[in-house]
Amino acid sequence: MASMSPCTIEKDVVDAMKKFRRLSNKSTMAMLLRCDMKTNQVVIEKELKDTSVEDLIEELPSREPRFILHSHELKHADGRVQYPLNLILYIPDGCGTNNRFTYASTANSVSAASGITRIIELREDISAEWLNKELQKTY
Repeated sequence: MASMSPCTIEKDVVDAMKKFRRLSNKSTMAMLLRCDMKTNQVVIEKELKDTSVEDLIEELPSREPRFILHSHELKHADGRVQYPLNLILYIPDGCGTNNRFTYASTANSVSAASGITRIIELREDISAEWLNKELQKTY
């Protein structure tokens, strides 16, 4: 059965997401994606390398949703270090109903195209402390 979503994902964006996924940097990285409402396509807005959660938050618009592919350093109590990948669906307070619907219904397509199955939904104002706690929940 074909996936129904308002925004499509072109091959160049899929390739860039897969490349991001294969990077083996030992740092926090993020790729911000947005739905272009004029073309109904998911487009890459920005890539951030060697960034902090605080810097990522600064890049996010206050009233517009975004998809965020995110890799971060996670230190375990036993000394192991991992760099898990997450897909963050950022839908801030104050964005319109149409934007909420478009991003929510496109999230599974972005997840499938990127190969990242863990989706973290943010439907409130984001803080570094909250995001760090959320990122560590399942790892």
